Amino acid sequence: MQTSDRTTARRWPVVLGMVLPLLLIGAVVTGIWAWNNGHGPVARHDKAGTDAGKARDDIQSALEGAVGAITPQVAHSDGWYWVVRDPEHWDGEPRQTSTVYRMWSLQARIDPSRYEVLADQLARYWKAHGYRVGPFQNFAGANTGTFPTDERQISATSPDGVFVTLEMDTPGVSLKASLDGVRYAGTEVYGNDPSQPDRQLDAYTHQLNVAPPTADDPYWSHR
Repeated sequence: MQTSDRTTARRWPVVLGMVLPLLLIGAVVTGIWAWNNGHGPVARHDKAGTDAGKARDDIQSALEGAVGAITPQVAHSDGWYWVVRDPEHWDGEPRQTSTVYRMWSLQARIDPSRYEVLADQLARYWKAHGYRVGPFQNFAGANTGTFPTDERQISATSPDGVFVTLEMDTPGVSLKASLDGVRYAGTEVYGNDPSQPDRQLDAYTHQLNVAPPTADDPYWSHR
């Protein structure tokens, strides 16, 4: 019996020597996971944010509604989603929220004489669907510091919080939609950009540039 007790006593240090490193590794891995997933000491107080799938669908709906409100109809180029993750906390913890963007541009040339007509059409649509609509802004003739601009724009916020801007300027007209405070969920929920399948959605590499319009529209392209 004494021999058995001594054998057991000798085994304990061996067992502890195997178990303690595993427990330590588990604690470190758990801590890293908590730090990176919003459960650190600062990030755990963040708001959860809008579900990424809902944000995707709300942005899609806002753009479809705006384009559909244009009469006569104009074809558009279908820009894809891109995601900018919010800056990390002061202590280095990553935030679990992001801003999601998408931009469509009209493929027909829009004559400047039609800008205010276009803005009025969208303003009426937005107001009828519960958007908060801002003023029509006319920057025609203004100097940006580098060159004069003919830009006009009008913005609205949907009941779901999507911020949409109709921007009219050379070389074309764009509709930009964005939503802040979206729960960061990687890129899978947004799919792949069909025009650039290898582009990473979480890198802010897609600039807010309007594709030059190529089509002539019998109404929109003329005075």
